[in-house]
Amino acid sequence: MEQLPANDHIWNRKLIHLLWWILLIYEVAAMIGFFFDLYDQPAGWQSSFWQYQVLPTSFQLILMGAGYLTLHYLKRYSDFIMIIWTMTTVSIYMVCIPELMGSYELISIPIILASVYFQKKYIIFAYSLGMFCLISLFISQVNQGYSITPYKVIVSVTVLTSTALVCFAIMNKGLALITQLRESVVREQDLLIRNVMIDRLSKVDALTELFNHRSFQEHTDHLISHMPYDTPLELALMDIDNFKKINDTYGHWVGDVVLKTIGTLLKEVLGPDDMSFRYGGEEFAVLFVGKSHEEVMGLCEQLMQFIRETEIPEMPGQALTMSIGLAPYNRNTMKKAWFQQVDECLYVAKRNGKNRIHAHMSYEQR
Repeated sequence: MEQLPANDHIWNRKLIHLLWWILLIYEVAAMIGFFFDLYDQPAGWQSSFWQYQVLPTSFQLILMGAGYLTLHYLKRYSDFIMIIWTMTTVSIYMVCIPELMGSYELISIPIILASVYFQKKYIIFAYSLGMFCLISLFISQVNQGYSITPYKVIVSVTVLTSTALVCFAIMNKGLALITQLRESVVREQDLLIRNVMIDRLSKVDALTELFNHRSFQEHTDHLISHMPYDTPLELALMDIDNFKKINDTYGHWVGDVVLKTIGTLLKEVLGPDDMSFRYGGEEFAVLFVGKSHEEVMGLCEQLMQFIRETEIPEMPGQALTMSIGLAPYNRNTMKKAWFQQVDECLYVAKRNGKNRIHAHMSYEQR
C-alpha cells in the first residue's frame, strides 16, 4: 500500500506548538496548585514549588532546547526526533508528578501522535520507545520502593500494544481512503480529458485542425447575438481552384496535403480576433470581426498571394490558387440571406476566371 512521504515539517511545527501549549497550560495549573498548597501548608511551600514548578519546567525547557538543536542539525530524522521529544515530555511529567506516576497509559500518547505520519515505521518506533520507557519506569519505581504487581505490568503492556494495533488499523484505513481518493481524482481527470477530446473532435476538423462546419454555425450565431451593434463583421467563403482536378491527377492523399497546407496558411495570416473554419470539402470560411472592409480585403489578398507562392512538393510545377467571396453582415438581413450573398460572390469569382476576390459591397473583381 502506498505511504505518505516522510519528514512532514508542517505537522512537526504544529506538534512543537502543541508542546509549548502543554507547557504553558501545565505552568498555569502548577501555579494554581502552588497557591492552594501555600494556603493549606504555608510551611512546606518550598518543597511543593520545587517539585511541581521548578523541576518539570527546567526539564521541559532543556528538552525544548535540545529538540530545536537536533531538529536543526538532523532534519533528515525530524519525524523520529519529534516522537522521542513527545515521549520524553510525557516521561518527565510522569516522573516529576507523583499523581501521574502510575498513569502508564499516558505513554500511548506519542504512539497515537506517530500514527499521523501514516507510516508503519514510526508507529513501530514509537511503540518500541514506549515499551522502553515503560520498563525504565518500572525499574525506577521498584528501586524507589514502590510495589509493581504483575497485573499492573500486564495491563500496561496490553494498553500500549492495543494502542499500536489501533493506530495500525487507523493508518491502513486512512491510506486506503487516500488511495481511493487519488484513484477517483485520476478517473475524473481521465473523464474530463476524454470529454475535452470528444468535444474537440466534434468541433475541429481532424485534417486541417480548423474548426468545422458545426462550429462555424455555432460561432456565427453567437457573434450575431452578442456582438455590439456597431462592430463590423464580414464573412469570406474560400474555395480551392481546380481541386477536383488535383485529386484526379495526383490522388486524394495529395488533395489532403493541399487542404492541410491551406489550413496552416489561414492560421498564420489571420489575426487573433478572426476565426477560420473548414466549411466543407475544399471550401473554407473566415469570420472577420472588428475590421474595416479595406483591412479584410488586404488580409484576403495577402492570403491569396501566400497561396500562389506556396509550392506543394507532391505537385511539381502546379500552381495553387483560391477564389474568395466576401460580404459584410447587415443586421437587417437574415443569416441565411447573408450566407447566400457570400456564396453568390464566390460563384461570381469562380465564373469570372477564378484566383480572385469578389466582394458584395462593390462587386469589384481582383
